[in-house]
Amino acid sequence: MSSTARTRSDGVATVRPVDDFYRTPAWATRAILPHLPAAGSVLDPCAGDGAIIQALLDGGFGGLVDAMEIDGERAAAIPGADVLVCDALTEGEDFWAIPHALVVMNPPFRLALRFVERALDAQDGHRGTTAALLRLGMLASQARASFWRAAPADVYVLPRRPSFTGGGTDSADYAWFVWGPGRGGRWQVLDVESARGLR
Repeated sequence: MSSTARTRSDGVATVRPVDDFYRTPAWATRAILPHLPAAGSVLDPCAGDGAIIQALLDGGFGGLVDAMEIDGERAAAIPGADVLVCDALTEGEDFWAIPHALVVMNPPFRLALRFVERALDAQDGHRGTTAALLRLGMLASQARASFWRAAPADVYVLPRRPSFTGGGTDSADYAWFVWGPGRGGRWQVLDVESARGLR
Protein backbone atom coordinates (compact mmCIF):
# COMPACT_ATOMS: atom_id res chain seq x y z
CA MET A 1 0.00 0.00 0.00
CA SER A 2 1.15 3.53 -0.65
CA SER A 3 -0.37 6.92 -1.13
CA THR A 4 2.47 7.88 -3.47
CA ALA A 5 0.28 8.49 -6.52
CA ARG A 6 0.58 12.17 -5.69
CA THR A 7 3.82 13.94 -4.84
CA ARG A 8 6.37 12.46 -2.45
CA SER A 9 7.79 14.42 0.49
CA ASP A 10 10.88 15.20 -1.64
CA GLY A 11 8.67 16.91 -4.25
CA VAL A 12 8.90 14.22 -6.94
CA ALA A 13 5.61 13.35 -8.66
CA THR A 14 4.97 9.63 -8.89
CA VAL A 15 2.67 7.35 -10.84
CA ARG A 16 0.84 4.52 -9.07
CA PRO A 17 1.62 1.03 -10.47
CA VAL A 18 -1.38 -0.65 -12.09
CA ASP A 19 -1.70 -3.32 -9.40
CA ASP A 20 -0.59 -1.14 -6.46
CA PHE A 21 2.65 -3.03 -5.78
CA TYR A 22 4.85 -1.23 -3.29
CA ARG A 23 7.68 -3.08 -1.54
CA THR A 24 7.40 -3.07 2.26
CA PRO A 25 10.59 -1.78 3.93
CA ALA A 26 12.23 -4.41 6.15
CA TRP A 27 12.39 -2.05 9.14
CA ALA A 28 8.60 -1.59 9.06
CA THR A 29 8.04 -5.34 9.29
CA ARG A 30 10.78 -5.87 11.88
CA ALA A 31 9.13 -3.27 14.12
CA ILE A 32 5.92 -5.30 14.45
CA LEU A 33 7.53 -8.73 14.91
CA PRO A 34 7.71 -8.60 18.74
CA HIS A 35 3.93 -8.13 18.79
CA LEU A 36 3.09 -11.12 16.56
CA PRO A 37 3.12 -14.91 17.07
CA ALA A 38 6.67 -16.21 16.62
CA ALA A 39 5.71 -19.66 15.37
CA GLY A 40 3.01 -21.53 13.49
CA SER A 41 1.98 -21.19 9.88
CA VAL A 42 1.79 -17.81 8.19
CA LEU A 43 0.03 -16.54 5.07
CA ASP A 44 0.74 -13.38 3.09
CA PRO A 45 -2.16 -13.12 0.61
CA CYS A 46 -0.69 -10.19 -1.34
CA ALA A 47 2.97 -11.07 -1.05
CA GLY A 48 4.48 -8.98 -3.84
CA ASP A 49 8.11 -10.08 -4.15
CA GLY A 50 8.16 -11.48 -0.60
CA ALA A 51 9.59 -8.52 1.33
CA ILE A 52 7.40 -9.14 4.40
CA ILE A 53 8.10 -12.88 4.27
CA GLN A 54 11.84 -12.24 4.03
CA ALA A 55 11.70 -9.95 7.07
CA LEU A 56 9.78 -12.61 9.00
CA LEU A 57 12.37 -15.26 8.12
CA ASP A 58 15.28 -12.92 8.91
CA GLY A 59 13.62 -12.11 12.23
CA GLY A 60 13.57 -15.75 13.29
CA PHE A 61 9.97 -16.64 12.50
CA GLY A 62 9.70 -20.38 12.96
CA GLY A 63 6.79 -21.64 10.95
CA LEU A 64 5.57 -22.78 7.57
CA VAL A 65 4.98 -19.95 5.12
CA ASP A 66 2.30 -19.69 2.42
CA ALA A 67 1.97 -16.82 -0.02
CA MET A 68 -0.43 -15.66 -2.70
CA GLU A 69 0.56 -13.17 -5.38
CA ILE A 70 -1.31 -12.07 -8.49
CA ASP A 71 1.84 -11.39 -10.55
CA GLY A 72 3.74 -14.51 -11.61
CA GLU A 73 7.08 -12.77 -12.06
CA ARG A 74 7.01 -11.31 -8.54
CA ALA A 75 5.74 -14.63 -7.14
CA ALA A 76 8.82 -16.37 -8.52
CA ALA A 77 11.02 -14.13 -6.35
CA ILE A 78 9.32 -14.97 -3.04
CA PRO A 79 11.75 -16.74 -0.68
CA GLY A 80 11.03 -19.69 1.61
CA ALA A 81 7.31 -20.05 0.92
CA ASP A 82 4.77 -22.22 -0.86
CA VAL A 83 3.44 -19.75 -3.43
CA LEU A 84 0.13 -19.72 -5.26
CA VAL A 85 -0.16 -17.34 -8.22
CA CYS A 86 -3.72 -16.06 -8.02
CA ASP A 87 -6.04 -13.21 -7.14
CA ALA A 88 -6.42 -13.85 -3.40
CA LEU A 89 -9.75 -12.04 -3.26
CA THR A 90 -11.44 -14.41 -5.70
CA GLU A 91 -9.22 -17.52 -5.62
CA GLY A 92 -6.86 -19.40 -3.32
CA GLU A 93 -9.46 -21.21 -1.22
CA ASP A 94 -6.99 -24.02 -0.43
CA PHE A 95 -4.64 -21.52 1.22
CA TRP A 96 -7.40 -19.50 2.90
CA ALA A 97 -8.81 -22.71 4.45
CA ILE A 98 -5.55 -23.50 6.29
CA PRO A 99 -5.75 -22.43 9.95
CA HIS A 100 -2.76 -20.07 9.85
CA ALA A 101 -1.42 -18.73 13.13
CA LEU A 102 -0.76 -15.45 11.33
CA VAL A 103 -2.03 -13.68 8.23
CA VAL A 104 0.27 -10.72 7.54
CA MET A 105 0.08 -8.29 4.63
CA ASN A 106 0.58 -4.89 3.06
CA PRO A 107 -2.56 -4.92 0.90
CA PRO A 108 -3.10 -2.91 -2.29
CA PHE A 109 -4.35 0.56 -1.37
CA ARG A 110 -7.63 0.43 -3.30
CA LEU A 111 -8.48 -3.07 -2.02
CA ALA A 112 -7.16 -2.80 1.54
CA LEU A 113 -10.46 -3.20 3.37
CA ARG A 114 -11.51 -6.11 1.15
CA PHE A 115 -8.25 -7.93 1.91
CA VAL A 116 -8.66 -7.32 5.64
CA GLU A 117 -12.26 -8.56 5.60
CA ARG A 118 -11.24 -11.65 3.60
CA ALA A 119 -8.46 -12.44 6.08
CA LEU A 120 -10.71 -11.96 9.10
CA ASP A 121 -13.34 -14.22 7.53
CA ALA A 122 -10.68 -16.90 6.96
CA GLN A 123 -9.35 -16.58 10.50
CA ASP A 124 -12.83 -16.71 12.08
CA GLY A 125 -12.89 -19.81 14.27
CA HIS A 126 -9.14 -20.45 13.84
CA ARG A 127 -8.24 -18.04 16.63
CA GLY A 128 -5.38 -16.80 14.50
CA THR A 129 -3.86 -13.33 14.26
CA THR A 130 -4.21 -10.96 11.29
CA ALA A 131 -1.79 -8.04 10.81
CA ALA A 132 -2.13 -5.47 8.03
CA LEU A 133 0.07 -2.48 7.25
CA LEU A 134 -2.38 0.31 6.48
CA ARG A 135 -2.52 4.08 6.29
CA LEU A 136 -3.44 5.51 9.68
CA GLY A 137 -6.19 7.38 7.84
CA MET A 138 -8.02 4.05 7.40
CA LEU A 139 -9.49 4.73 10.85
CA ALA A 140 -11.37 7.69 9.42
CA SER A 141 -14.30 7.76 6.97
CA GLN A 142 -18.00 7.32 7.56
CA ALA A 143 -17.96 4.43 5.06
CA ARG A 144 -15.58 2.42 7.28
CA ALA A 145 -17.08 3.37 10.66
CA SER A 146 -19.32 0.29 10.90
CA PHE A 147 -16.36 -1.98 10.07
CA TRP A 148 -14.23 -0.52 12.89
CA ARG A 149 -17.08 -0.80 15.37
CA ALA A 150 -17.58 -4.47 14.45
CA ALA A 151 -13.87 -5.38 14.17
CA PRO A 152 -11.69 -3.20 16.39
CA ALA A 153 -7.96 -3.77 16.04
CA ASP A 154 -4.89 -3.04 18.09
CA VAL A 155 -3.03 -0.23 16.30
CA TYR A 156 0.78 -0.09 16.24
CA VAL A 157 1.84 3.26 14.77
CA LEU A 158 5.07 3.63 12.80
CA PRO A 159 6.81 6.73 14.21
CA ARG A 160 8.21 7.66 10.82
CA ARG A 161 6.83 7.41 7.33
CA PRO A 162 8.14 4.55 5.20
CA SER A 163 9.53 4.79 1.71
CA PHE A 164 7.88 2.23 -0.55
CA THR A 165 9.76 3.36 -3.64
CA GLY A 166 13.33 3.75 -2.42
CA GLY A 167 13.03 7.52 -2.87
CA GLY A 168 11.43 9.99 -0.48
CA THR A 169 9.06 8.91 2.24
CA ASP A 170 5.37 8.33 1.64
CA SER A 171 2.90 11.19 2.02
CA ALA A 172 0.81 9.36 4.65
CA ASP A 173 1.33 8.01 8.15
CA TYR A 174 1.13 4.22 8.63
CA ALA A 175 0.39 1.68 11.31
CA TRP A 176 0.11 -2.06 11.71
CA PHE A 177 -3.48 -3.02 12.51
CA VAL A 178 -3.65 -6.33 14.36
CA TRP A 179 -6.72 -8.50 15.02
CA GLY A 180 -6.92 -11.72 17.00
CA PRO A 181 -7.79 -13.25 20.37
CA GLY A 182 -7.60 -10.67 23.14
CA ARG A 183 -6.95 -7.83 20.70
CA GLY A 184 -8.90 -4.72 19.84
CA GLY A 185 -8.96 -1.10 20.91
CA ARG A 186 -5.39 -0.60 22.12
CA TRP A 187 -2.70 1.45 20.42
CA GLN A 188 0.98 2.24 20.81
CA VAL A 189 3.83 3.80 18.89
CA LEU A 190 6.34 1.20 17.71
CA ASP A 191 10.03 1.33 18.54
CA VAL A 192 11.91 1.29 15.25
CA GLU A 193 15.36 2.27 16.51
CA SER A 194 16.70 -1.27 16.22
CA ALA A 195 15.56 -1.38 12.60
CA ARG A 196 17.04 1.97 11.58
CA GLY A 197 18.93 2.00 8.32
CA LEU A 198 17.08 -0.97 6.81
CA ARG A 199 15.12 -0.41 3.61
